Amino acid sequence: MLKINTQRLLLRTIKQEDLDAVAAIWGDVENSKYMPDPHYTSGSEIAEILDDDPDCPVYYFVALRDGFDEVMGTCSLGFENADADGYSIGYNIKKDYRGNGYAVEMVRALIDFARKLGVKSITAPIAKENKASIRVVEKCGFAVDGESSFKKSGTDIVHATFIYRLNL
Repeated sequence: MLKINTQRLLLRTIKQEDLDAVAAIWGDVENSKYMPDPHYTSGSEIAEILDDDPDCPVYYFVALRDGFDEVMGTCSLGFENADADGYSIGYNIKKDYRGNGYAVEMVRALIDFARKLGVKSITAPIAKENKASIRVVEKCGFAVDGESSFKKSGTDIVHATFIYRLNL
């Protein structure tokens, strides 16, 4: 199990007993508004996406405030696909914990972890309407590298996105 300690958080790989808590975060309509994934309803759905693909390694973490057991967020670092030249990040914080700098702390931890892995660049596709997430990556040194869009799985919703990049 991987563990990353920050000033206020413990990031650790997702365990079986975390799955329902992760599904609650990713399944909350407001909380997952800008995620490409569907609105999950159970931990078993999460377990299916966590299966390792050796050609596309992804590190999935839960975030816990130091000294607490409650999952208050998630983050990931991994290849978008086997042909990618760098890694991509994603992160999500429960509504109750937003506005406290936790997302910036998580992203900085993922950047440090990526450096240790020898990753050369990190991308972060972010919906143009997601102003809070844009502030997070800009605070962490990312800059716009392109534009794209994605369709939220299971819906007709299409989000125009900025592709942010950080060269390590």
